[in-house]
This record gives sequence, structure tokens and C-alpha cells, in this order.
Amino acid sequence: MSTIEERRDAMQELDAWDVLHALRVKGIAGVDALAAALDAEPEAVAAALARLHDDGHAFERPSRKRPGWVVSEEGRDAHAAWLAAGADDATRAALDEHYARFLAVNAEVKGLAAKWQAATDDAARFDLLDRVEEIHEGVVPVLERAGGVIGRFGRYPRRLTAALERIEEDQRYFVSPRVDSYHTVWFEAHEDFLLTLGRTRAEEGSE
Repeated sequence: MSTIEERRDAMQELDAWDVLHALRVKGIAGVDALAAALDAEPEAVAAALARLHDDGHAFERPSRKRPGWVVSEEGRDAHAAWLAAGADDATRAALDEHYARFLAVNAEVKGLAAKWQAATDDAARFDLLDRVEEIHEGVVPVLERAGGVIGRFGRYPRRLTAALERIEEDQRYFVSPRVDSYHTVWFEAHEDFLLTLGRTRAEEGSE
């Protein structure tokens, strides 16, 4: 049995590889944020994080401003090996087709987020929502098809839709990093594509 298979067998309750990947995508996160991203119970996430900690793959960073869990250097290496083992060239080629359609509107979504933050009144912000909704209608099928290639991408359209539905009642759900906002989920979907395809934002000019 390979090292990857042995590690996979040891992480089954809530697949700790999924938790490690979500943490790698987020950069730093608490239990509740990871639970929201994974559609999982916080208790299951906490148990998976404890296993990751025992394996040396993640640790909890104490900080007054931004506490949370992060991936260790050993965890980054293990995660890279897991990603490489989980998708062959044909799978990545299929995913790349969907990523191209996602990337086609990525810059516009970033621009809309910047305009939202710069707006001085609610009317100006909500004028932007019509275009966000148009983009959303187009990108949801793209991400659903990406989910047909690699299952975890199927979580992103559900999370984006949930955020979009909450924006009118709570404006944080467009850009705030403190909730599972539209911009947060979009950023994570983009990061997931990049990690899975072995690319960087600098390489494609999307920093």
C-alpha cells in the first residue's frame, strides 16, 4: 500500500484530506468556517483537525487579530501529493475547460467587488447586483459541470447561491471575509482551480 493510500485510510470519519484541502484553499480558518465550506458538522471538522494536528499536517495559530488553523509545511507537501494522486491528465484537461469559462468572468467579479466596497450608499451597491446575478446564472452551470469532474467543485455553486440570496438582507454577504460571502466563495473556487491545475495567480495574471 502506498503512503498516500495509507494516509487516506487513516482519515475516513470526515475525510481529513477534504478538511486539509479546504484549509489549504482558505489559508487560515476556524472550525465554523471550514464546516460551512464543507457542509459538515463543526464537531466532525474539529475531530478531523485534531487528526491533522497529530499527523503534523496542520496547527492552530494563536492570534488576537486573526486566530485559526493553518497548514504546516509538512501538510503542504502531503496535500500536494494528495492532489497529484487524485487527478490524472485527462481529469485536469476536462477541469481546465470549465476553468476557462470561470476565468472569463473572474476579473469582472473582482471589479464588481471593488466597486461595491467603494460605493457610498446602498442604492449604488444594489445597482451592481443585477450584473452579479447575470454572472451568477452563467457560472453556476460551469461549476456544476466542474463538480461532475471533481466532486468538491459541486459545493461552490450552492455556497455562491446561498450568499447571493442573503446580500439584500445582509450586505456582508457580498464581500466580507468574516462570513461565507460571495467574494469569499468565488476566491476559494478560483484558488481550488489553481491548486488542482498546478497554476498560480501570478502566472495567469489574476493576482
